[in-house]
Amino acid sequence: MQRAARRAFVRPFLERVRNGGGVAAVLSGPGRAGKSILVKQVIQLLMDAGIEPQFLVYIRLDNPAFTNFELVDLVDQALIAAGVGAGGAGAYVFLDDVHNVPDWEVCLDYVARARPSCRFAAVTALVPEANTDVMGAKSKTGKSKGPGPFSHTILPPVLFAEYLHILRIREKLFDSYGRLTDLDALNNAFVDYVNFGGFPEVAFALGEVKVSSVDVTSKIIHRDLAGLCGIADQREVAKLMTRLAMETGIETSIENLSKDMSVAKNTLRKYLEFLESAYLIKRIWRVDGEAKRFQRQTRFKVYLTSPALRAGLAGPAALNDEAMARLAETAVISQFMHSPTFQRLYYAFWKKGRKHKHVALVEMPAKGSTPVKCIELDWSNRAIAKPHEVLGDMLDFLDENRPSTPSKALTRNMSGKRFIGEHEIGFMPVAVWCYAVGQVLLEGPGAIKKN
Repeated sequence: MQRAARRAFVRPFLERVRNGGGVAAVLSGPGRAGKSILVKQVIQLLMDAGIEPQFLVYIRLDNPAFTNFELVDLVDQALIAAGVGAGGAGAYVFLDDVHNVPDWEVCLDYVARARPSCRFAAVTALVPEANTDVMGAKSKTGKSKGPGPFSHTILPPVLFAEYLHILRIREKLFDSYGRLTDLDALNNAFVDYVNFGGFPEVAFALGEVKVSSVDVTSKIIHRDLAGLCGIADQREVAKLMTRLAMETGIETSIENLSKDMSVAKNTLRKYLEFLESAYLIKRIWRVDGEAKRFQRQTRFKVYLTSPALRAGLAGPAALNDEAMARLAETAVISQFMHSPTFQRLYYAFWKKGRKHKHVALVEMPAKGSTPVKCIELDWSNRAIAKPHEVLGDMLDFLDENRPSTPSKALTRNMSGKRFIGEHEIGFMPVAVWCYAVGQVLLEGPGAIKKN
């Protein structure tokens, strides 16, 4: 059996586990992203560093035998069985599939606080409900209802830079100074990534049996989703997920989805919230032409958190396919998933006279109302030659809002920088941009060298 590929998140998560001391390190992310494999690689690194095996306790909480155990009792029994003792001094406890425990955030926080000399790490496929110290009402367990501050890491589907690095493609495309030498080959690798690169077992052919994107997508939609759901009609959720996968990057509304699928609006809202909490989709909300957020959001864009999910349903898309522009935009969104920026992405849509105006992505600040920057996607490669025709809506938005940093137009293969009116616009191939975002994670902020 081949050795599993090591993600860029392994060592940062290891440091969060080591620095616990009463605060649990939580690893969350979509199914099939490799969370359990990453935890086992962390355990191996701890063993390599000299930690004795009995101080490394791994518990899978999807085991039906554990259903009637309180988490605290299960942890104590595991520590005693390992010969460490219930206090767990010096031990590392890894709780996989912790979302199977009722009130798991509360229980995990309680266990970690009560054993500060023991390091706790937990893996979940769902978004933790809280990551801050909130004093609240007591739960039925008698513990504080508000979970304490978790050290939270999101493991996204494979980033483009990781894909190039692990498959050793990067060395063929960039010279020793980090300068790109073959844009056409990078774009070909990007198309492969969009179709097959999101999930480690497909991208890196883990194990002896080749796994297809069709297999992984089927497992996510029909098996993993059913296990997480807790919703009466899982077929409706799967049907909705399939539709959203085929229409990634397209604006929609509860009204349209309800009408087309014959599902009640409140039920659809619940399904969308669940799919988002399971890291399968990302809803991007609207701002208007003055960058004002809507108090009542009726329309939104939905993106897959990995474009490879669509290939598992509709087959791979080629470089010139009509769907590739939306898949490239979806790939841009997915590179942000592990970053706080992920929660600050919007799109702009407004009416000016009789015309409807649109900007693909607007990054808003955590506080304040002045946009950070705009990002427009130009898969047609016409933006540099005809900026007012292709980027006219973005230029109107820039005139009105004056973002704090220069905006970008992501193209297929055109690059450069120019002022259009008063606005500096950077043009960059979308494959280069996706690589650059992930490369910062791999090698630090100084990793990206200007060409």
